[in-house]
Amino acid sequence: MDREAWTETWAENASAFDRVRGVAMSADDPRSAAWVADRAAVAESTARGHLERLVDLGALRTGIEDGATVYEPDPAYVRFREVRRLVDDHDPDELTAFAAEVKDEIATLRETHGADSPDELRRRATSAGTDADEARDLRRAASDWAHYRYRLSLLDDAVARYDEYHTGSPAPA
Repeated sequence: MDREAWTETWAENASAFDRVRGVAMSADDPRSAAWVADRAAVAESTARGHLERLVDLGALRTGIEDGATVYEPDPAYVRFREVRRLVDDHDPDELTAFAAEVKDEIATLRETHGADSPDELRRRATSAGTDADEARDLRRAASDWAHYRYRLSLLDDAVARYDEYHTGSPAPA
């Protein structure tokens, strides 16, 4: 399906607000209302109104780039949403097991690369004497390691705040 047909189908099946929210929340970098409007298939004024509503709700934050307002997902909102999803989808034992798996992955990276942190791997990747293939491998390992640390912090929050955040039936004992 080409982009135009896909956009038309999306517009028929999702509200303008949902499309704006979806585009804005998935942006990797701060983006203008015009950029969001183009991808969400809405008028720029419609996008701007929905983006401001998302800012008011705490889902997005704003900045200024080249004199224009730009929007990006609020990191605190994204983090809480991810912790909430973990709590809603898993019990404390599962969360603890996932944390152990993530710790194993970090230990493997530490052993494999003889490093103590992702930053050390990044420094090695840019040092003289490191060829391009090795630099790519080190950069990828550093990125994975940083991701695992973030996931571990989410799992730690989910376990620590499970009783507070869980909305379903009581957690098993």
